[in-house]
Amino acid sequence: MEMTIKQLANELGVSKTTINKVISSLGVQNTLHKVGNKYVLSEIQILQIKNQIENQKLKIENQKSKIENLEPKIENLEPKIENLEPKIENSESKIENQNLIFILEKQLALLNEQLAFKDEQIKDYRQQIKSYQEQILILTQSLHDATTALTAAQALHAGTIQKQLTEHSESIEQSSEPEQPKQKQGLFSKLFGRKN
Repeated sequence: MEMTIKQLANELGVSKTTINKVISSLGVQNTLHKVGNKYVLSEIQILQIKNQIENQKLKIENQKSKIENLEPKIENLEPKIENLEPKIENSESKIENQNLIFILEKQLALLNEQLAFKDEQIKDYRQQIKSYQEQILILTQSLHDATTALTAAQALHAGTIQKQLTEHSESIEQSSEPEQPKQKQGLFSKLFGRKN
């Protein structure tokens, strides 16, 4: 017995679109014959379409039963998941802590390097200061020696001046005795060597 697509859809309780999709999936669209402006399905085509729809319904029912069987399993998993959430949070916290520890260790290593460098600089500065202090001590000693030498030289010079003054005053006393005045010589006598 032949049927139109609409009649078959009504009998099976599906839409015409569903019937057209099944026809397309079976590859029988070219074998349909038209009566007026409607396609008519043969008995074999109707059986094929019914079988296909039944198979699809069975697949859907199997999937529904599988889903129904999974629901209690999912319900059993929910408390396990809830129990895992704090563990996951703890793991995340541990990872964050490990990352923080890693960062802090890197910073500490960098600070230790900088501290060692500063220690070396301080050591160098101390050596420079010690060298400067030694130079200052040498300069102070040299200045003291120079001052002592200068004082001795001044004393010697003062003694020399005193001696010269004494000698000079003695010579002045000796020269205070009256000197014989020289006779004036004329130009002629100076030239021709007349001596007194």
